[in-house]
Order: sequence, then C-alpha cells, then structure tokens
Amino acid sequence: MADSQPAALTSLEVPTMVSEGDGAPSVMAIIEHLNPAECRMRSVHGFSIGAQLAFTLSVHGAPTVPLRGKIVSSKQNGPRYVYVVALQNAGEHHEAIAKANAAARARSGTQADVKSIEGLTRSSARVPVDLTVRYTQLGSSPRSARAVNLSTGGVHMNTDDEIPVGASIDLEIPLGGLHVSVRGRVVAHQPMSPNYNVAFFEITHEARENLARFVGNAA
Repeated sequence: MADSQPAALTSLEVPTMVSEGDGAPSVMAIIEHLNPAECRMRSVHGFSIGAQLAFTLSVHGAPTVPLRGKIVSSKQNGPRYVYVVALQNAGEHHEAIAKANAAARARSGTQADVKSIEGLTRSSARVPVDLTVRYTQLGSSPRSARAVNLSTGGVHMNTDDEIPVGASIDLEIPLGGLHVSVRGRVVAHQPMSPNYNVAFFEITHEARENLARFVGNAA
C-alpha cells in the first residue's frame, strides 16, 4: 500500500501576501513550511481560527502556485502569530510544490539565521545595508533611523528613539533611485540598545518586487 502520509516539511521562509477575501486588504506573511496537506506560516497580523486564506507560493527557480486553505491552529509568540493552514487545493499543484521545496533546499546553504531576544528565529535571506530610512508612528512626526540589514520580509534598524515592541510604523526605504513604502511592526528590541527588528505586514506587490530585486542584487 502506498504511504498516505504527507511529505516532510522543507524550510521555505518565503514572503507572501495573504487575503481573507471579500475585499479585505492583503497582509504580509512568511511561509515557513509547506507540503500538499498543510502550510505553516507566520505574520504579525492576527487571523481567527477557521479563517479562509488565499495566498501564493513563489520561490525563485520554481513555478508560482496559487493556494487557499483554512486556519486550523494558531500560536502567538510575542507580537507574531504562527498559523497552520489546512490546504484545500494543493493536490492539484503537487508537482509545483515539490519543485518549490527542491528549490528551497538548494538555496538553504546560503541563508543565515537572525535571532531575536524572544527567540524569533528566521532564516530568510538578509543583506547588510547602510541606509537612512524614515519611519512614522501613528500620531507622530517622521523620524530617521539607520537600516543595517534588509530582506523582503523586514528590516533591522538602529535608532535612539524608544519604540515599543508591537508598535506599527510606516517606513520609507531608499533603494537607489527608488523609495519603497511599507508598513511594519516592531517584533524585537533589546533593552538599552538602539537595535530594532521590524517585520513588514503591509506591502504592495510592486514594493515587494523592488525589495526582492535589491536584495537579490546585493546578495
């Protein structure tokens, strides 16, 4: 008898835009693992158990896969949530998912972990930068910070300002002749330190493509 168990999960760390449908705005998430049965993803956006999600899997070197599924479990880790999504249409994309996992395994040797004091480890590709970014908290005037590394999913920045963990900020990031605007949430800050880790959660497709191009050229 053929083995009916789902294939082993591969670490992906792929950013995606997630929508609940019905005109709801898309928010950013990171796909951590995926097989034809389920997907594990994290986001700073809170979804309810049972929420129906639509998103895409896009790994360089593999086909883009449109997916949908229902959240079956949720766990909060600081300002981030980790979800398990039972996939509803992945069977028809079995071959494309296998190619995405293979591409992720091939690139895994070039990724480096970034750990926060809350243990929120991520292994998405980050590149060192030296950029002056502008950020704004709700109800405050724009301020400047120094970005020291950058990925398509977030930025590590330095500032002497006090920004609480969990705060939402609007960022403007200069990328050569472009200025990319995103919304992020502070997910980690070491006390008495200027270092802040910010995860993006609202970003346009164009902004994400510009970030991906910049990160890819700098890697």
